[in-house]
Amino acid sequence: VFLTTPDNSETMREVAKFDNAGNFTMAATSGTIQTATSGTSNFRAGVNAGNSIASGGNYNVTVGDEAGTAITTGDNNTAVGYQALDAEDTGGNSTAIGHKALSSQNNDDVNTYNTAVGSEAAITLTTGKQSVFVGGQAAKFATTATSSTFVGHKAGLGVEGTPLTGNSNTAIGQQAGLALQG
Repeated sequence: VFLTTPDNSETMREVAKFDNAGNFTMAATSGTIQTATSGTSNFRAGVNAGNSIASGGNYNVTVGDEAGTAITTGDNNTAVGYQALDAEDTGGNSTAIGHKALSSQNNDDVNTYNTAVGSEAAITLTTGKQSVFVGGQAAKFATTATSSTFVGHKAGLGVEGTPLTGNSNTAIGQQAGLALQG
């Protein structure tokens, strides 16, 4: 049970608690749930999630073990899932949702505007930007693809050992562009 100090003539009151089943309840406090970082308005939940955010790293959301763990001064990133967006440090405006989504991305001080949704979506992408990857293992072997769209399970998967480095590719549907390379 968490208690808050009284406001003016108010008595101590319960503001949050866990019940016997492990459910978390929070009273109406006219406040917000916050997590401490050196940056502004960041939210972190999970082991090492967003744990490197420094002064200048603003408006990031990191949820899940190791999600966004390398973000220092990057802004406006969303990382949800185990190791999602875990290599990005100073780049901004990326969304990674899913186990290891955008796990290798590190665009250094660039607003990348990448979106990856799905387990291992764009897992090997390092410096590509302005792309959309939706589906489990979509663009799995893309490394520097820019302005590309891959939607569907294994869409634009590529070939292991031969990174997909081309730009402006579009593949929509399950396994569409499965063997794209170069």
